Amino acid sequence: MLNTELGKSSLGSDYDFQSRLPDNDDRLFVVLAFSGGGTRAAALSYGVLDALRQEQIMLGDQQYRLLDQVDVISAVSGGSYTAAYYGLFGDRLFEDFRERFLLRNWPRTYGWMLANPFNMARIASTSFNRSDLMAGFLNKEIFDGKTFADLSLGPLPFVIINATDINNSLTFSFIQQQFDLLCSDLNTYPVSRAVMASSMVPPAFAPLRLRNYSGCDAKSKPWIKKALKDRNLLSREFAVAQGVSRYSEQEEMPYLNLADGGITDNIGVRGSMMSPIAHRGNVQNMTGAFSEAALSNVEQVLVVLVNAQVFPPYPWAVAGDEPGAIDTMEASFDAAFNTLTTENIAQARREFLAWGANINARRSPEQPEVSVHFATLTFNQVEDADRRAKYNALPTAALDGRQVDALTTLGAELLQQSETYQRFLEEVARLGSQSLKTEIRPIFTDVPGTNSSVSDL
Repeated sequence: MLNTELGKSSLGSDYDFQSRLPDNDDRLFVVLAFSGGGTRAAALSYGVLDALRQEQIMLGDQQYRLLDQVDVISAVSGGSYTAAYYGLFGDRLFEDFRERFLLRNWPRTYGWMLANPFNMARIASTSFNRSDLMAGFLNKEIFDGKTFADLSLGPLPFVIINATDINNSLTFSFIQQQFDLLCSDLNTYPVSRAVMASSMVPPAFAPLRLRNYSGCDAKSKPWIKKALKDRNLLSREFAVAQGVSRYSEQEEMPYLNLADGGITDNIGVRGSMMSPIAHRGNVQNMTGAFSEAALSNVEQVLVVLVNAQVFPPYPWAVAGDEPGAIDTMEASFDAAFNTLTTENIAQARREFLAWGANINARRSPEQPEVSVHFATLTFNQVEDADRRAKYNALPTAALDGRQVDALTTLGAELLQQSETYQRFLEEVARLGSQSLKTEIRPIFTDVPGTNSSVSDL
């Protein structure tokens, strides 16, 4: 199923920050980012959502679940399944997601699908591939045929699913601003296909294709023209503008090909929350997410990166053997991938800090400063080496019940034991209870967070 075309005069402004951010307390801005890592990542992020569901905070004289104050969930690959499911079904996630998705043996499921003679015949055609097959299964068995018109409605957070545009080596976020550049309507697009694109690891699956239409007003973005004119070759605005400007050349790029979002950003935060596309070229002020009035109300920002990245030792390295050609290729890919992930986290931290500093520089002395709390949850925070090794050895696609429960428990415990998260809760408790004019608060609290007792595998 291909994406549908926008009307010729449509400006395409439906599935975006302004339309889908929840109407919760505007003094808080809470962002979650769920990494790739298959079912392992889905289970770990599930545990974090469950912990936020159980966390109660007071705002004024009202008590709220902290989960209901989450504004954005940006996700990639395995984490996108949890994010999309919650964005569609809300608390139903805690009722059936474990059995419906987390406990499913995905290699076996995929194998049975490929062994079906009917499916084999479909795959043999030039208009249907293995990714289409899996997307159809997800559409029916996991996401109930829902489209982006059904996602992130009412009090639910704005969910951003991220893939990689392999035509142009860019992160591709499933938001309307990105679809504008294709003259396409995101609302009609199945959520299952977006999640499939986000988790489509080559060569197991073929790239997922999007049609690049032509002739709509929505393709013309002032920030793209400005970035190309300014030619600041070291800026991300120019790099992204140069890539997406090729979308206008419909004859030379009739289709866009998407693959796993982890290729460009396995955390899924820089390409979405810090995207020139999402914020109309003004990332410093996050223009896509905030009006000036809304920006003036923000006081406490919480960013939680749930990183299911593992670092298992290579058998050949443990045995002292010389790596073969395939081993060397795998290790080389891992080195580049792990370095990119580390740099993306560090850059996201710097950019959220700069955003907070920019807000504070524009505020009067009478206004409270913005505090940005940035927490990263990883298996490296498990202090016991033997226990940490067990988590690093977990597979990505087939977990048993004990492993799923250990991961969901770990996600909750890592969050609760994060010093950054606890500092955020302390600051939220102070909201409205004291004068903020003379209080000196750091704009940024650091990442560490210790873990001394986590569930055993």
